[in-house]
Amino acid sequence: MYWANFLHIYQPPTQTREIVCKVTEECYRNLVSVLESRPQGKITLNISAVLTEHLSRYGYMDVIEGLGRLAERGQIEFTGSAMYHPILPLIPESEVVRQIELNTKINKHYFGEVYSPNGFFPPEMCYSSDVARIVARLGFSWVIVDELSFRGKIGAARDDTIYQIEGLEHFRVFFKERPYSAGLTYGQYPDAQSFLKVLRNKLDRHCYLLTGTDGEIYGHHRPGQEKLLEEVFAQGEPRTCTISELPQLFKGMEKVTPLASSWSTWEDEMAKGIPYPQWSYPGHEIHQLQWRLTNLAIEVINQTSESSDGYQEARQLLDEGLHSCQYWWASCRPWWDTGMIEAGAKKLCDAIQSISDLSREEISKAGSLFASLVEMTRRWQEMGKAKVLKQRYLDEHKEVTSELTFG
Repeated sequence: MYWANFLHIYQPPTQTREIVCKVTEECYRNLVSVLESRPQGKITLNISAVLTEHLSRYGYMDVIEGLGRLAERGQIEFTGSAMYHPILPLIPESEVVRQIELNTKINKHYFGEVYSPNGFFPPEMCYSSDVARIVARLGFSWVIVDELSFRGKIGAARDDTIYQIEGLEHFRVFFKERPYSAGLTYGQYPDAQSFLKVLRNKLDRHCYLLTGTDGEIYGHHRPGQEKLLEEVFAQGEPRTCTISELPQLFKGMEKVTPLASSWSTWEDEMAKGIPYPQWSYPGHEIHQLQWRLTNLAIEVINQTSESSDGYQEARQLLDEGLHSCQYWWASCRPWWDTGMIEAGAKKLCDAIQSISDLSREEISKAGSLFASLVEMTRRWQEMGKAKVLKQRYLDEHKEVTSELTFG
């Protein structure tokens, strides 16, 4: 058995310096240290370029340089992604391309030519056929998605087969396995012994395990869980590889048409035709206001001449304001935080109001949407509606055993 371990590390543009520093000390530096001390260990890594900028801004060039050295040694394979972690299927194609190209440009600036990703991580593994088409056109050779995207069921994808997307020549799709990934996320395997115990029926087979998690579970969300990586790398069981190495190890090929989904979607939500529930849930009043404000910001900035006063500031605020966290923290599925909702909305409102020659009507519309969003968010908090919705979600989805915190 081979273990292809995909890690995603990211901090939103609204994140505080305190949290970035805390997570770096508890996780990012430890990841570099563990890999440098165990040269046989391999991972596939997405680092969103907004995090790369945070690390540089706050004096953590040692982490950037360490990741670069590990990539040069072949222990880390970088993936492409989107600069500020937007939900790609929910924004226009022009914004998708811009976010991907910004991410590549910034990461290349810091990592140099060693940042040359073959594969692509759509934020939150929010997949659509349009996103796959765009990513393939931009020169990537594969995309990673959740296994729920394979026929809408957990456990349907084979663990000894390489999949290619129907209609996209030579473009592969890799399905992240859900149960073991959840076990890692929720701290069920704190060390190699506990991990190997649950893998006992797979270890002697010619197969692969492709897990996908936030990298922050190693040391930040789960203090001490970096011990699992250290021990697995040291003993060489299971053998580790990068995702791009899998086609060299497994020759069986099958063409598929993945379904729209995310790594947080459940089978019942797929059955209802709700592929991105944490970011756009039908009938969710806060989500509806968020997307009205988002779409207004996109429309206003894209209709504004680049020579207009305030355009550059507005464009930057819009780029940052598309980050996924504000919708996630509004979802009550089960995450909820009024501060994160308001911070994201303010970036979008400020983007619109930064245009100096904007009409009073458009300025008023943006301000009104922002005020309505803030008012509704606070009302849900004060009246207990958010708490009720959170509990309903947890009652319906017992697999969610704990909530991750900031970072």
